[in-house]
Amino acid sequence: MRARGLALGGLALITLASVGIVLARPSSADEPPLVKSVGTQLPVQDLRAMELDEARGRLYFAQGAGSTLPLVITDLDGVLQTKLTAVTGASDVVLSNDHQQLLVTQDYDRVTALDADTLVPSATYDAPKGACVYSAEPAGDKIVAAFLDCGLGTSGLLIWSAPGTAATVYTDGPNYHPIIAGAANGLLVAGDTGYSPVTTYVIDVSGATPTIVSRRADTGSNLIDYAISPDGTEVVETVGNPYEHHSYKLPDLSDATVYPSGVYPADAAWSGDSSTVAAGRSSTASNDADVLFYAKGTTTPTYAVDFRADDELWKGTLLLNSTGTRAWAVTYDDTYQNVQLLHSFGPGHPPKAPATDIHVAARTGSGKDKSTAYVTVTWTSPYSRPGSSTNQQFMQLYATPAGSTARLIGNPELTTAGTFTATYALPRGTTTFTARYKDFENWYPEATVTTTLTR
Repeated sequence: MRARGLALGGLALITLASVGIVLARPSSADEPPLVKSVGTQLPVQDLRAMELDEARGRLYFAQGAGSTLPLVITDLDGVLQTKLTAVTGASDVVLSNDHQQLLVTQDYDRVTALDADTLVPSATYDAPKGACVYSAEPAGDKIVAAFLDCGLGTSGLLIWSAPGTAATVYTDGPNYHPIIAGAANGLLVAGDTGYSPVTTYVIDVSGATPTIVSRRADTGSNLIDYAISPDGTEVVETVGNPYEHHSYKLPDLSDATVYPSGVYPADAAWSGDSSTVAAGRSSTASNDADVLFYAKGTTTPTYAVDFRADDELWKGTLLLNSTGTRAWAVTYDDTYQNVQLLHSFGPGHPPKAPATDIHVAARTGSGKDKSTAYVTVTWTSPYSRPGSSTNQQFMQLYATPAGSTARLIGNPELTTAGTFTATYALPRGTTTFTARYKDFENWYPEATVTTTLTR
């Protein structure tokens, strides 16, 4: 599957006696400079899954099963291209291994294949009655879906050899709430979420009968996702505990690399050339990395990006391009989940940086109001967002007559209205009006702008 504190601390060695792994956490001197990213609201109302189509310059967004919300397609910067009103109720979206089909899991009862060029439906894989499918993966020449029990008597996997044929119902592996990731060689990595400790399975689905190739007990707790390297040699597991991203070799699930996280893991992704791993982190503060890039097999990050406090990484939305130079992720507000903010970042693609843009202007009235100052402050960034107090932004407006102390005449919240007006009784002489902004988290740049009036 396409495949959320504490900052990374000083050098520490932790030995896990049960599996014999030694973890080396990078010192602060090893950490790359932290790059800040401001997200852009996506043209969606809800979000359940995201897929990257680098060759066609597209991002695909599923907005949820059981709804009339369409599949949304944007360019790589999140600008709307089209909404597929004929394809609604999507809980998952993924490209086929050859990138010629787009597989959309719809309304818990089917997987629809679209021609990736034309976006026209070309085939349907129907789930049997009583199996509610919610995600799908290509694995070799098969399509595999995870399903929940809606009357079948168990949860598990559905495996189709071709559209229009009955699925093989497989319940000998994960059968509570499966999380799956497929590989081009016909292997499937799977485990159950909502049930701890996790047992991870490697299942060969290339033949007529699915076969468990290997399994490993207790690979962590609270399974979130698996991310298989495109070359099929490793899988990175994201779990709630331990606070690291463990990678296992395929197909035997022997130890590969432990990519340090330091806080609650959120997601992981591989570059298309299998050279780079991106590790997502959750419950981070401002000025604390949300995503770290690692070269495959190394434990020192090469790139780090910060989304600010309360911008939580949306599960399954961390994606890397073919060379590991650009990534995409969606964040939401941790309190209300009422925003879907797209971030794009990486060594070859600087993110949208936080900026403070505030202006102040003043004029005098006419006639009987000629001794009154009319002060207008405008802004385009930052804006307050609904949610916790860390998302609220305020500015102070002061009037300072010549030779006198400053007087606060306004303390507006920086809403999306983008403007604030105030009046002030002008004394004789020159009065300076100052608009001042400071982010108490020091994430947005502080700014001070002034203008003057003389009476």
